[in-house]
Amino acid sequence: MYKSLIFPGQGSQRVGMGKDLYENFMVAKEVFENINDSISMNLSKLMFEGPVEELNMTENAQPAIMGVSIAILEVLKKEFNMDLNEIKYSAGHSLGEYTALAATDCLGLREVAKILKLRGKSMQSAIGQGEGAMAALIGPDIHEAKELIKEVPINFVCEIANHNLHNQIVLSGDSKAIDIAISIAKEKNLKAIKLNVSAPFHCKYMIKTAEELKIKFNELKFQKPLVPIICNYTAEVFKDIDQLKSALIHQTYSTVRWYESICLMLEKGTDTFIEVGYGSTLTNMIKRIKVNKEFETLTISNTENIENYSKV
Repeated sequence: MYKSLIFPGQGSQRVGMGKDLYENFMVAKEVFENINDSISMNLSKLMFEGPVEELNMTENAQPAIMGVSIAILEVLKKEFNMDLNEIKYSAGHSLGEYTALAATDCLGLREVAKILKLRGKSMQSAIGQGEGAMAALIGPDIHEAKELIKEVPINFVCEIANHNLHNQIVLSGDSKAIDIAISIAKEKNLKAIKLNVSAPFHCKYMIKTAEELKIKFNELKFQKPLVPIICNYTAEVFKDIDQLKSALIHQTYSTVRWYESICLMLEKGTDTFIEVGYGSTLTNMIKRIKVNKEFETLTISNTENIENYSKV
């Protein structure tokens, strides 16, 4: 059996997430308290009690989502004998890629929490409130989506933010551009859904954030990950630390090549995907991938289903 770990991105946050882990496992409690201390705020209280509006702020949602994933992972390692040596690959969707850094000891938990607080705050302030937007296209493949974008006036920003599935593409850019893209899609009888997001992620408006991350990365010492990481930007296994850092920086304003990343893991032998984190967004997505190979998925998001790990 070839197992790979996957970590969710922004949007999976909910008030109450992680509370059961905090109350039932000391190792999980230590993870949350470490994060609280590293970013100088009681993030776990916000996660457990809300308010939801504050939790949804990008600068809070990102370290919170990462924290739940790492808390679950530490419980699996300490209580259920998960051995990272048995994991073939790791990958995370957008901010989930930073979770992979902490999960594989490429960077320390406290360092990743600080980076995500910075990343989230910078992304949130990259463009004025309401000036940017994102939309999901359901139906077209990546080539059709690129052709659709060409029909949006060139004076607007409209880019491919996420290639999630062969027929699920997320666009990002100016609010007006996204509205135009949605209208064009509907004229072509394609399904287009405007997303409830706080900023237009993974487009050129995030270049400033990438520059800030580059400065921060130069202050940190990255270690070789214990488990190979598939990079969002390249959809390939990183070759060395410099390439990994470069991919993380480019990822901020470039397409998340998730579909290609999953296909690569399948081609390289993965037969079981384990989603570690709150919710089951990635699991549900991967189940819709059509390939000539059988594979299994497992979601581990709370104390109720964490024992399912013993079944794989």
